[in-house]
Amino acid sequence: MTTISPPITATWLRCHDTARAEGMGPALAVLHAALPAGAPVFGTGGVAVLPAGPVDGDVLVVRTAELPGGTVVLARTGRAAGPTGPVLAIGSVWLRLGLSGALLDAALDYLGGRQSGDTTLLRRQLVQGAVAEALTGQLQVRAALTADTPAPAALSYLHTRLTETDRVLLRLLGAAGFARGGAGEVADVSELLAGAYTPEAAA
Repeated sequence: MTTISPPITATWLRCHDTARAEGMGPALAVLHAALPAGAPVFGTGGVAVLPAGPVDGDVLVVRTAELPGGTVVLARTGRAAGPTGPVLAIGSVWLRLGLSGALLDAALDYLGGRQSGDTTLLRRQLVQGAVAEALTGQLQVRAALTADTPAPAALSYLHTRLTETDRVLLRLLGAAGFARGGAGEVADVSELLAGAYTPEAAA
């Protein structure tokens, strides 16, 4: 099992908090700054989600997304890539957990401000059940990340759990969640981030 140093653990927590408060681009910058010099930012499938900026000649930008906190790009390279290192592999889950937390915050604000009869949507039993389901998913992922250094198979499950959780929250936002650059696009790019750094998804 890979041993992770306390400074890297602190970086993951900072990455999570930055993702929740500022967005994906700033959180990716925090994560990449923790990589050893010369370490690749591309996953085993040759794909990466990166803050917008100059790219090398053999890197192809296949998608650009204008997200809260700054523009990010989905990029692909033809270079041979080894296994994704633990800083990126585990850090991407922490980053996605922060984004999922921001999505929960947005959903609670939206639901708390929408009237439904003589109350708000947030006070409806079915809505509260969905919020509880999403919060449970997030707590499960955080518990798994803090209990031990997750194995690759566990990381795949955690990414899947976050994807399921985000989709529950997006349904609560309805059409409001699918504006360009809004919560739906953040969740979509978050799934691409999972695909980039999860070996099972990239194979």
